[in-house]
Formats: sequence, C-alpha cells, structure tokens
Amino acid sequence: MSIKFLLTIYICSVTTGECAQPILEQYKINQFYDTHYECVRSGLGESFELLFNGEIFDVQSINNYGLYPKFTCEKVPISGQPT
Repeated sequence: MSIKFLLTIYICSVTTGECAQPILEQYKINQFYDTHYECVRSGLGESFELLFNGEIFDVQSINNYGLYPKFTCEKVPISGQPT
C-alpha cells in the first residue's frame, strides 16, 4: 500500500457562506500526487485557473458572490498501486 495526497478544490462564496466542489476530472485536473509539495503546488495553480480562466466564472460573478478558491491536500492510502 502506498500513500498519495488527494487534492480537493472548492470554490467558495463570501455572500452565501457555501463552498462547491467542482468535479476535477471534468477539468482534467489530477487529484492524486506523490508528495505534499506537488499537491499544494498544483492546488494553488489549479484553483487559480478554475476561478480566473473565464470559462466558468466571469468578473461579475466573482464580484457579486464574493467567490474565492480553497483547497486541501490529504494523505490517503492507495492499495494495489506501486509506490
């Protein structure tokens, strides 16, 4: 059994106080990383892109809903995969 780091990205709203979790596979974002460093680096870049690439949210939506990204990198055991 090996350990991977699971990236989970959320888009949150200051206005509603809620967070939504986009389906990362839909945006071709890798969810599993070998190191915490790789996960955090990807989380910073990918969450930025999700919010600011203009394909999902526009400037008006970001301003109106007070949108912001957040992410987590959690250790998870992966069985049946080589380290």
